[in-house]
Amino acid sequence: MLVLILGVLFSSFLGAQTAPSFQVRADLVKVPVSVFDSEGRVLTGLTRQDFVLLDENEPRLIENFILDRTPLHVLLLLDVSGSLKEELAEIKETAYQFALAFDPEDQMAVVSFSEGLQVLQGWTRDRNSLRHSLKDLQRGYRTALYDALEFASLDTLAPVSGKKIIILFTDGLDNQSLSRFETVLDLLLQSDISLYIVSRTRLVRPRIEKSDRIEFLNQVMKNILGEDEDFLAAYFQDKENSLSHLAEVTGGRIFFPEKLADLRNSYMEVAQELKTQYLLTFRPPTASREDFRTIQVMSTEEVGRIQHRKQYHWVESYSE
Repeated sequence: MLVLILGVLFSSFLGAQTAPSFQVRADLVKVPVSVFDSEGRVLTGLTRQDFVLLDENEPRLIENFILDRTPLHVLLLLDVSGSLKEELAEIKETAYQFALAFDPEDQMAVVSFSEGLQVLQGWTRDRNSLRHSLKDLQRGYRTALYDALEFASLDTLAPVSGKKIIILFTDGLDNQSLSRFETVLDLLLQSDISLYIVSRTRLVRPRIEKSDRIEFLNQVMKNILGEDEDFLAAYFQDKENSLSHLAEVTGGRIFFPEKLADLRNSYMEVAQELKTQYLLTFRPPTASREDFRTIQVMSTEEVGRIQHRKQYHWVESYSE
C-alpha cells in the first residue's frame, strides 16, 4: 500500500525524467538451462544423467538433452523515458556492444519506448543497419514499461520461432502502462521468452533523491504515517523486486549497474551464456489444476548455480 501511494505521488516527477538437428514434439516442454561453477563460469561438460527435473515437485523423465547452439532472436528493448543527452549516448553504445557480442546468424531487432513506443529496426542480421537505427533514439518522458513488454511478446517475438530473448534497458519506474505485471509475466511464459534486464534504477535514484519535491514528499509520508521509514527506498526496492522476479521466472538475469559503463564486461558473458545453454525437454501431465506450473532443475554434480525458467504454461493440447 505504501508503495502504491508513493507511486502516485512520484509519477509526475518520474515521468519527466548453424543450428543442431533437434526436434521437439508439441507435447513436450522445453527448458533452457544455464549452469555455472562457483566462480560464475559457464559449465558445458554435463550430461543428461547429471540433471534432475521436478514439475510441481514431482520428478519427470528428461526426454531429450542437448547443448543448444540454436540461432537466437534477440530484441533490444530500450527505455528512453527521462534520459539525459549523455545517458542516451551511453544507451546507444551499450545496446550496440550487446549486438556485436552475438553471433552473425543471430537475428536482432530494436524497439524504443517511453510513453509510447517505436520500432527502430525489424529483424536483421546486419549489425550496421542496427547501429544506424540506434541513431534515431529520442528522449521521452513517461514510462510505459509493461505496455512495451506486452508489445514485444505479442507483436515482435510471437511471429518468430526458436530461442527468443529480450534484453531490456530500463529505469524500471513504470508510470504510464495500461498492461499489468501479472499480464506481462503470463505472456512471457506463454511465448517461451527469456528476459534479461539492465536496470537503471540505481543510476536515476541519486538524481531523484536530490529533488526538493521528492524530499518534501518523503517527509510528508513519514509525518502522515508516524514512521521513520525511508519511503523512497521502499519504492525503489519494490520496483527492483518486480524486475528481478520477471527475469528470474523467465530464466533470464538482471543487472544493476551503478553506471552503464560497469556493464561493458558483461556483453560477452551474456552472449556466451545464451550460446552454451542446455536444452532439456520433458512430458507434462495430461491434466493440471494450474495454468502455470512450477519447475525446478537440479544437478547431481557439484555446481555453483543453475539458471532456468521457473514456470511453464500448461495447455490443453498436452492432454491429447
